[in-house]
Amino acid sequence: MITVHDPRASAAGTGFDNADVDADVVRGMVQEGVLAFTGARDLQTAWRQIIPDPAKRVAIKVNCQIEAVYTKSKVVQPIVEGLLVAGVAAGNIVIYDMTDHAFHLAGFRRNSGPGVKVGTVSDFGGYSRFYNHRLARLLCNDLSGGLLPLPGVRFHCDYLINVPVLKALDGYCGVTLSMKNHYGSIANPGEHHKDIMEHIPLVNSLPEIREKTRLVVLDAIFGSYRWVNGRDQKYLSRVDRLLLSDDPVAVDAVGWRLIEKLRKENGMAAVAPPPRYIQRAAELGIGVADPSRIELVQITM
Repeated sequence: MITVHDPRASAAGTGFDNADVDADVVRGMVQEGVLAFTGARDLQTAWRQIIPDPAKRVAIKVNCQIEAVYTKSKVVQPIVEGLLVAGVAAGNIVIYDMTDHAFHLAGFRRNSGPGVKVGTVSDFGGYSRFYNHRLARLLCNDLSGGLLPLPGVRFHCDYLINVPVLKALDGYCGVTLSMKNHYGSIANPGEHHKDIMEHIPLVNSLPEIREKTRLVVLDAIFGSYRWVNGRDQKYLSRVDRLLLSDDPVAVDAVGWRLIEKLRKENGMAAVAPPPRYIQRAAELGIGVADPSRIELVQITM
């Protein structure tokens, strides 16, 4: 896993929003992180390692559910630029979430026309009723080989990039990071809060998510160390960091510890309940949860 830290990342303002992020600094962080992650010497080679077939379609899952802390467009933009450098057509890129509650703060503008697509799952075919998992149709595999395309599908992706945000989730699963981000990729997340520790790993074990995920970029420019459902940003801190990996379990294991560090610095107890889903996901073979087995490369800009 690569962690990139640059204290200038949030130097464009005094708040905790996309407007307070320095786009040029974050672009450099993403680029350095991708080069380190792939071991490539140039960005085109690096992104072509991440996206082996640039003729195919790429979905970028963001987290814009609440207005306090969300995935910022200034983090996503250099990812889009990298995809374009790799040869992916702009019209073959879609940025999505279940809702667009924070799009106006995050810097995203909905677009279902030419160019890079931005919108909610409902803008791109909604959720499948054919599959039991009720997955977003834009992620569903076409089991017929194209002979019987799924009804209503207007954007079928072949690759997936996950761009979650660093956020605590007290009372549910402790933290919401890369794996919990895909609760926005299923139609019925509200039905799976009681079994959340089991269901998060199950969602991430679906082949449409597990096999298509090429990169996770955790947006930790700001970190939420206590859950607030709304616009209140008093429990946010500047972290000025990005985490990059293709292992969502490792990302969550490291992200969890970043949140615990923030809570300790602010005189708070550990998150409750502890995020047991991380170890459960490791037991299912989705990734690595043991910190001693996570190779961590730290870059300071």
